[in-house]
Amino acid sequence: MSLYSFFGCLFLAYGPILSIFFLYIARNAQYVLLMVSSVAIQEIFRWGFFRILSLSGFGYALMSCLVSYISLLVESLGPGVKMCQSCPGLSLFFVSAINTTIFSLLHMAWMMVAFEGFSSYKTKSGMLQITWVIFSHYGASYATLFNASDIHLGCVYSALIGVVILAISCAWIAYGLKSRNYINRHTN
Repeated sequence: MSLYSFFGCLFLAYGPILSIFFLYIARNAQYVLLMVSSVAIQEIFRWGFFRILSLSGFGYALMSCLVSYISLLVESLGPGVKMCQSCPGLSLFFVSAINTTIFSLLHMAWMMVAFEGFSSYKTKSGMLQITWVIFSHYGASYATLFNASDIHLGCVYSALIGVVILAISCAWIAYGLKSRNYINRHTN
């Protein structure tokens, strides 16, 4: 049963990020090179990458997924299952795979919001976007503490907080694209 769990968690955790890679990035060698070259310390170097790269959000997301989940995924091959403390009906491997998926999408969204904020950091809106990225990153990270808590269904609260933060970030991205008339120019 551990092999089924391993592959299920593997595809859940890395499925979205691999789909984006193979459907959009892998088709262009320049995009692959940009993605690989954008791995660095996260929040501190976003500003520098803003000046240099356009696909670094994917690189952040990929490295975050690999670093945070790969050792736990390998552990899932062993005998037995570790259960999540706050959701005893779910394995820790499954809950961590869900968190990995959410964080991979969050890192891409945060990069887009941060870049928009960096490009207009002298305005109130730009500073608000940068502040949102920093504080929502802290919020989503600290929300994962619910997984190891004694709070009933804490893993659900953790995932829900991550999804809400992702939805707000994506709404901000859509608003920014619409306000720049990007969507109308590229859909016609």
